Amino acid sequence: MTSPTLFRSACLAACVLLAACGQPSGGGHDASAAAAAAPLRQLARGDVLQAQLAPVAASLPFTATLNALTSIEVAAEIDASVREVLVREGETVRRGQLLARLDGETLQQALVEQQAQLANDEARLRLARLKLDKQRELYQQGFISKLAFDEVDSEYRIREGDVNARRSQLARARKSLADTAVHSPMDGVVYARRIQPGEQVSRNQKLFAIADLSQLEATASIPARQVAQLQPGQRAHFRVEGATEPFAAQLLRINPVANAGSRTFNAYLRVDNRAGRLQAGQFVTGEVILREISDAVRLPQAAVRDADGSKPWVMLLDGNTLRRQPVSVVLRNDSERVLAVRGIEIGRTLLAAPLLGLKPGDRVALPR
Repeated sequence: MTSPTLFRSACLAACVLLAACGQPSGGGHDASAAAAAAPLRQLARGDVLQAQLAPVAASLPFTATLNALTSIEVAAEIDASVREVLVREGETVRRGQLLARLDGETLQQALVEQQAQLANDEARLRLARLKLDKQRELYQQGFISKLAFDEVDSEYRIREGDVNARRSQLARARKSLADTAVHSPMDGVVYARRIQPGEQVSRNQKLFAIADLSQLEATASIPARQVAQLQPGQRAHFRVEGATEPFAAQLLRINPVANAGSRTFNAYLRVDNRAGRLQAGQFVTGEVILREISDAVRLPQAAVRDADGSKPWVMLLDGNTLRRQPVSVVLRNDSERVLAVRGIEIGRTLLAAPLLGLKPGDRVALPR
């Protein structure tokens, strides 16, 4: 028979064993519980962004100087002294506006002299005409010879030529007198004035320089390895120092001959400046748009991990947990440091840049 003491000992041992088997182990459950209990890392507002559709363009950067598309220098047509100058640099002028007056007293006297001589020549021509008509009647009646009639006819032709020559001289005298008034040949802005009242000017001497600033042209030097990417009609935008907003331009033409020495090609861009916000001579930096995508998510390059590799991805927020989300890069703009990507839903929240210590699976708290 088994003694009561031994029976009680066996029962106690069995209870201890059952209690040990019923207790939970300290493995993954404890780790999950610890992770759930860990404090969330608070993110700042600048740490996250929302995926949104926005245009992204591949572009070719350039630097250039703005020049007036149309400009002209006004020169003197006669030798004369300057009586009056009516405009200064920076003034806007209209086509036909009076810019300066030159002394025309001598030219006025020459005009009066030519008018008087023309009147004399016309009187001689009328007399020669009367003689010719009379001699023609006599010749037809047989009272004079053919030679006598030809002499009178020749004299009339000479007088007629004198009158025509005098009229031409009179027209030149009138033009010379009219040239004492210097007018603007175009609408524009006076950017150079090279005369003062009292100065003596000579024929073909430059008096004013005028530019039409409503249309400007930017000349950009493009490296030979990149010029093949350009086509007339491509859009461009640029900025100037002191202005916050960009300005639009359009590529018009490309010089097919390279610049000697630099081996670059000149590309010419037209700029609409009817608002008058730009000035000729300004230095600009800009980009020619080569390709543009508007139906992809625009992200900063810092938000995309391994963007240059075969498997780019972003850190997506799934609730309060960070998750690795693969994406595909369809276009990049290195000058603006942005990418056009696909593979992420519109409106999803993701990290704007890598944050030290955060990895997929970590839990975070969104900014309030």
